[in-house]
Amino acid sequence: MNHVLVDFENVHKIDLSIIGMKSVSFTLLLGAQQKRLDAELVETLMEHATSVQLVRLTSSGPNALDFALAYYLGRAVTSDPTGYFHIVSKDVGFDPLIDHLKTRRLRVRRHDDFSTLTFSAPAPTPPKSSAPSATIDSLTRALTHLRRNTKNRPKRNRTLETHLLAHFGKSATTEEITALIARLQQAGHIRIDEKGAVTYQL
Repeated sequence: MNHVLVDFENVHKIDLSIIGMKSVSFTLLLGAQQKRLDAELVETLMEHATSVQLVRLTSSGPNALDFALAYYLGRAVTSDPTGYFHIVSKDVGFDPLIDHLKTRRLRVRRHDDFSTLTFSAPAPTPPKSSAPSATIDSLTRALTHLRRNTKNRPKRNRTLETHLLAHFGKSATTEEITALIARLQQAGHIRIDEKGAVTYQL
């Protein structure tokens, strides 16, 4: 499950298309002084009430919304420790918390806005094979290779598959490389948008 928590005091432009998406939980946090919402946003929230949580603080204060967001993030992590957690806020004050959670092997990221928000899914299970599996330590091997080739990294998902197949040779199948790319996404090392463009964060 992907959990999206939005600091509406900090980010006012909401991507309505993600509300109600399958496997996405959406939490919108409003400050005490935020008394109005766009009608289209309200309608969308109401249409998908089962997957949406609207939180409005009743009192204001320094970092009040930040503490509330951290609370709801903690609740989500407790209920779904294997999930993916996205904080949408320009507030870099969340970064130390995120760094700490990552040391606990939790998958948490902050996004300045919705333009960098991509969702992950569990990696497909590779078929059983008598050959050594390419997923055994393959993540480390792929990262080392991609980090060395800073000028020749594939820019498209299909090109990346071909590139990694050539690198691993006969020790990996196409299905195993597909699973490997999914693992790279889950770990936050790469992002692949809906058009197949690859962005690296190595």
